[in-house]
Amino acid sequence: MTAEATGDERLTRRHVVILVLLASIVMFEGFDISATSVVLPYLSAEFGTPTERLGDALAVIALGSMGAWILLRLADRFGRRPMLLLAAAGFSLGSLITVLSTGVASYTGIQFVTRALLVSQVALAYMVASETLPPKLRGRANGLLGAMGSFGSALPFIAIGPALETALSWRLLFVIGAAPLLLMPLLFLYLRETPVWLAARARGLPRPSALDELKQLVAPGVRRSFIAMSLFWLIVNFASSTGGLFFTLYVVQERGWPASDFAHIAPFGLVGAFVGYLGAGLLSDAIGRRWTVCIFMALLGALTMTCYASTDWYAIAASFIGLQAMLGVWVIAYTLNSELFPTELRGAANGWCNNLIGRWGVVFAPAIVGNLSSKVGGIGPAASLLAAVAWLAIPLVLFMIPETRGRDLDRQAAT
Repeated sequence: MTAEATGDERLTRRHVVILVLLASIVMFEGFDISATSVVLPYLSAEFGTPTERLGDALAVIALGSMGAWILLRLADRFGRRPMLLLAAAGFSLGSLITVLSTGVASYTGIQFVTRALLVSQVALAYMVASETLPPKLRGRANGLLGAMGSFGSALPFIAIGPALETALSWRLLFVIGAAPLLLMPLLFLYLRETPVWLAARARGLPRPSALDELKQLVAPGVRRSFIAMSLFWLIVNFASSTGGLFFTLYVVQERGWPASDFAHIAPFGLVGAFVGYLGAGLLSDAIGRRWTVCIFMALLGALTMTCYASTDWYAIAASFIGLQAMLGVWVIAYTLNSELFPTELRGAANGWCNNLIGRWGVVFAPAIVGNLSSKVGGIGPAASLLAAVAWLAIPLVLFMIPETRGRDLDRQAAT
């Protein structure tokens, strides 16, 4: 019986243990995605790879994230627990096997598979937390998971300097990224199937096919929201990737930063991410979702442009910290995606709008930045030109997405 059915809002010892384990998993998601971009200049130097090829490699790796859609559908059929255990173990092994990379092709292939498992384990971690913890604690619990993800993303910037002094060099980051393997015995011991999934299976609720989901999403009642959120996710993914994926390669190759400089800015970037995630939630409740999105996306474009056009160390560092704070727009995007769609389509809408359509932004951005850099004279000019894409979200949100602050999640979404 679920907490909703019993009215039990207590946080038990088992809840705490599960939350700690899930937070650890999410932390290494942030670590691995950050490590993939942090190692670029050193991977490029070792394998003699030009920027445009690195951009293509990142695009292929990003394609792997779409495989999470398949694994998440299997979690509806077989349960959250087995798929989370499979994804966590597979991701950790993939991170460890990355150490054996002998070139960009092998690195890309390994990380392609690893990324699919990585995105799956994070989505399942949020799902398990939401379906296991008492309702009044879910928001804070998911906030903690997001904070741990931002903490993990800062660690590679701190670790890359010492790692380069070891025999493994940049590969050491992926050894660290395999640490969730050590958590597997605890996950097997403490992780149980969620009450919500068990109750759904007991009721024998139908599971629509992917085609049936798409037909419902393009029906007149929700078609406008489906198109708008798909485009919004595409812009958010593209703009975030443009500002973040090539930062390390840019400052090392074009601004002459040593690896030790990353350790100086990483703690401030971590604080910026915490402030951004927290501020996004507070501001969207105070002034509404749409105006908060406008502020964040306007700043995301401006800070990206400043970061990649500047030559002054402090201007670049300050812009980087600001970009970490602007990642809080993801909180608003997830909130909008939940509030715009009726309950029976909420999960499907997130999968289609974000995982299948919006994720193409993560694929397009590195490929375009990498190839454009060879034509305009570097990563800096290329990223500066593409920074304005973030501003496309402003008219989209103002003219196509209604304000959802205070909306009852059980009501039918407006057309």
